Amino acid sequence: MLGSVGAAGLGILAACGGSPSGIETSVSGPPRAGGRLRVALAGQSPSADKLDPHVAGSAASGALGKNVWDRLVSYNNDLTLRYRLAEALEPDADGTEWRVRLRAGVLFSDGTPLTSRDVLYSIRRMLDPAKPSSADLSMVDLARTRAEDDRTVVVGLKQPLADLGSVLAGWYVYVVKDGSDVFDATTLPVGTGPYMLKSWSPGDRSLLVRNPRYWEAGLPYLDEVEIVQIAEPEARVNAFLSGEVDMIDQVPAVRASTLRTEPGVSLVDAEFGTMAALQMRADVAPFDDVRVRQAMRLAVDRQAMADTVYLGFAELGNDLYGLGAPFYAADLPQRTYDPQRARDLLRQAGHENLVVTLTTADSSPGQLDSATLFAQQAKAAGITVNLETVPAANYAAQVSGQKPLTHNNWWNYSLDYYYGQTMTSDAPGNSGWRRPAWDARFYQARGTLDRQTRAGLYADLQKELYDEGGLIVHNFVKQPAAVRSTVQGVPRFTLGSDDWANYRSAWLSA
Repeated sequence: MLGSVGAAGLGILAACGGSPSGIETSVSGPPRAGGRLRVALAGQSPSADKLDPHVAGSAASGALGKNVWDRLVSYNNDLTLRYRLAEALEPDADGTEWRVRLRAGVLFSDGTPLTSRDVLYSIRRMLDPAKPSSADLSMVDLARTRAEDDRTVVVGLKQPLADLGSVLAGWYVYVVKDGSDVFDATTLPVGTGPYMLKSWSPGDRSLLVRNPRYWEAGLPYLDEVEIVQIAEPEARVNAFLSGEVDMIDQVPAVRASTLRTEPGVSLVDAEFGTMAALQMRADVAPFDDVRVRQAMRLAVDRQAMADTVYLGFAELGNDLYGLGAPFYAADLPQRTYDPQRARDLLRQAGHENLVVTLTTADSSPGQLDSATLFAQQAKAAGITVNLETVPAANYAAQVSGQKPLTHNNWWNYSLDYYYGQTMTSDAPGNSGWRRPAWDARFYQARGTLDRQTRAGLYADLQKELYDEGGLIVHNFVKQPAAVRSTVQGVPRFTLGSDDWANYRSAWLSA
């Protein structure tokens, strides 16, 4: 059983100069209470931006959600579990029923105690088919899910699940107060997070204020957090340099290299990089031919991409999601740049002089540069890559994976969660990979309680994706955060982990 990590367990990084991985230093003096932290994050257009945590999908809305509400469990930076509102998760003998024990003494910001009723209501609400959260908990059997007492929820499942926690740590899985169903600028919600929402302007900014009833003793330190939405990475950097904000996420590598030597600026490093990939739809010509998919994977020079676009803030990808996650297949041979072999495969497939369109956007650090470099690299394989640039706002939600060739920059989650969201035939984020036999083996793997056996099953699943899948994972990019030297207590993070957008431990020295 895993325990929660409080403020004393947070690693603090204030990196100025040195290697891209950063230098850990001690923060002198005790944390100082008070002040407002201004943060810029990637957001969405006003029409697409949502406050509802079971619907909201941008980085800015995710940061807001995790600071106003809370999860039963979340991820550590290595994607093991960190207990939050739950203090224990216990499966039955075959993994078809899990007992969730809630932490004692947790209050909503209006003073109402957290109980199993709130968890049950939240599960029912998330399972609404009209909400994207329904995919996160699709394996839950509501008819067998019940409150055992005020602090215990029994979660029934439709099939065995060896790691319920990795699903409960998913993007949308927040506990809201029983009966909460309106989330807008005039009906400000209550939550169990470190902050309360004071104001919300869709697509623009939000203001959070300290929750005096927050359950982690002594936290948060700040009086206020202002979250500003800025879609383009370069615009976020400009807002930081101009003094509009004190902290930005997902700093482009070229800017990180200069910011780390900038007086009064620190970089907070990501422990694990986030997937930077191209997504081929395996059900759309020409990518419905496995030989074309294999050729495309051989037409990218991953090392050149890491050196030129990401300037060392990256680790090489190998066409599989999940570097650093439990069960990631790190032992498969590293795929290398081989344009001649790519030409041979295209000739066999009848696609010599292949012409494809890559739909791109400036929505993630280095994305446009990586698209341009890939187009240059692919020429050696006889592939012409035409770039179609579209607006950054809503790229992830409305473009990625939906056109024949796009970028895929999924954040860091367990393989169980990612595959359930993107790879099974009926997954909401499926990009044309539909193989019922693979689905069946995945459900077998996620339901196998013996860890060694489960590892072998996940290895087999990944081998098939490595040989025939539609992802071209060229790098895992470490996108640091930049903070002013007055901003302290910001922990190292992995995008998607509990320590990303963790403002409960942050404080201002002046």
